[in-house]
Amino acid sequence: MCAIPEATVARVLDTCLGVRAGERVALLRDPGTDAAVLTALAAGLEARRAVPVLVEVPAFAVPGTEPPAAVAEALLAADAGIELTSAFIGSSRARQAATAAGRRYLAMPAVEAGTFRLGGPLDVDFDGLVATTLALARAWEEAEEYRITTPGGTDLRGSVAGRKGRALTGVARNPGDYMAPPDVESGTAPVEGSSNGVVVIDGDFLFMGRGPVSSPVELEIRDGQLIGLDGVEGERLTEMIARVGDPRMANLAEVAVGLNPQGSVCGVPMETESTKGSAHIAFGNSIAYGGTVAAPAHLDCVMRDATVYLDGVPRIVGGELVAA
Repeated sequence: MCAIPEATVARVLDTCLGVRAGERVALLRDPGTDAAVLTALAAGLEARRAVPVLVEVPAFAVPGTEPPAAVAEALLAADAGIELTSAFIGSSRARQAATAAGRRYLAMPAVEAGTFRLGGPLDVDFDGLVATTLALARAWEEAEEYRITTPGGTDLRGSVAGRKGRALTGVARNPGDYMAPPDVESGTAPVEGSSNGVVVIDGDFLFMGRGPVSSPVELEIRDGQLIGLDGVEGERLTEMIARVGDPRMANLAEVAVGLNPQGSVCGVPMETESTKGSAHIAFGNSIAYGGTVAAPAHLDCVMRDATVYLDGVPRIVGGELVAA
């Protein structure tokens, strides 16, 4: 008997993906995929008279690595896809081509059986969070400048003028939708070269070693570029950037806030990123986030207890939109 609750399997397949009878759903897996999750979702698809299609993906060390052409072809041959690989590939050209062609897609890399626990980040009212997430995206879009602060010492500011707000609601029921449950977030790509300040990462470096940081890491950003850091676990970020070997990886690619009220900072990257009240920045590729930098990878870094100022006014506090 599967230990994963049917209620949270239903959240993913019915609420988030809107699976219909007869649909072919590609399940992307690699050697690090949690077998219990794969089994539960495949069984759930079969119970809904849909067809699970297992798609093998190589194990990638770098988030955002482009999968083989066979993976891209499998996505296009399906009606929808669920990414269950151990590393994030949702920013890849293969995924972008699939959603551009109308395929629905859930990016759920490195989720575990525990992510499906009752009372956990998948056991939430995703539809009920849509309005808030979209409102936050509009707030980003209407702003000229942003500033992020945290009690840990973050103070980063820059321009978001002309940038589209981005809303990840977790709900991908329409053709071409891309979402990443349990992640519910809103953010944008800051204008290239505009951001300056300090970011203190006291959450995690996602897909760069496992688990929350044991001590904070201070990142220095100047003119939209990472120019230095201080803290032992900063090696997780610098080693990954060195592994990619592309100077564009220093680009500040994203600023965003988490909105899932049942997320927590833990060993599962997508749950950590989703946590309400957290914020994250990313380095490298910003194309899928509204920016212009086509770096080979996208590296997320999470901080706790963020306040976001838009045009000098505190607008996002504790994951809530505050009236201007």
